[in-house]
Amino acid sequence: MNAPALLLCPLLLSVMGCVAGEPAPAAPAHAGADNPCAPGGTPRPPRRNIVATTVTPSGQVIDWIPIESQTPDGKIASPPPPPTRPGDAAPAPPSGAAPARSPVETGVELGPRGPAGTVPVLRPRQPQCDCLPGYVQQANGSCAELATHCSGEGAMASSKSFTVCCPELARIPLMERVDGKCVTMGLGAHLCAKCGDGACGAGENDCNCPSDCHAASPSPASGPDDASSAPPTPTGAP
Repeated sequence: MNAPALLLCPLLLSVMGCVAGEPAPAAPAHAGADNPCAPGGTPRPPRRNIVATTVTPSGQVIDWIPIESQTPDGKIASPPPPPTRPGDAAPAPPSGAAPARSPVETGVELGPRGPAGTVPVLRPRQPQCDCLPGYVQQANGSCAELATHCSGEGAMASSKSFTVCCPELARIPLMERVDGKCVTMGLGAHLCAKCGDGACGAGENDCNCPSDCHAASPSPASGPDDASSAPPTPTGAP
C-alpha cells in the first residue's frame, strides 16, 4: 500500500473501512450449537475401525467393526461344538409348527447386513462425550458438574449407576460384620466416607474403616450370682 493510501485510510475508516490483509475473526460459536456436550465435555471421536454403517428399519444406526477388533490381542474364542448326544439336541417343534427363531432375529431388526467378518455395534442415540475436569459422565452420555452430581458422606457410589463420591470423600467398601466376620454387602458398590479423619462417621465401621472404627471388645460376663463380683467374706465371720 502506497503512502497516499495510508494517509487516506484513517479518513475512510469511519465511512467504509480499510481492507486489511487478513479477514476479521469470526464470532465464537454459541455454546452447544456445534458441541452437544458443552459446557462440560467434548464430543467423543467415532470409532476408527468402522468398516460399514447401516440403519435399521426403526432408524437405529449400526456400525460394523472387524470381529477381531473386539479383543486387545485380536484372538476370538472358538464357538462350542454342536451337540452330539441325542439328549443334548434341542427338541423338535410340533408337527406343522414353524421352526423357532433365534433371539437375535426376534429381538433386533438389523436391516442390511455388514461385510463378512464384521460384527454389529449399536450406536448410542445420545451424544457420547469426553468430560472435562470437574465434570462426571451421566447415564445418557452427557457431562454434569461434579460439585452438584456427587454422592455425599454415607451415600453409595457405583460405576453402574454413574455415581461418584464428592472430592473430599474417600470410597470405602460396603461391608458389615455378620457372625463375627466382615462380609461385603454389595458387589461393585462403595460408600463415600471421611475414612482416615479419626472419627467413625456415617457408613464407617471396623470392617471398612478400621483406622477410625475399632471393634468393641466384649465385656466379661457378670451378674448377681457371679461370685467374683461379690465382696470377700471377712475372716472369722459366721
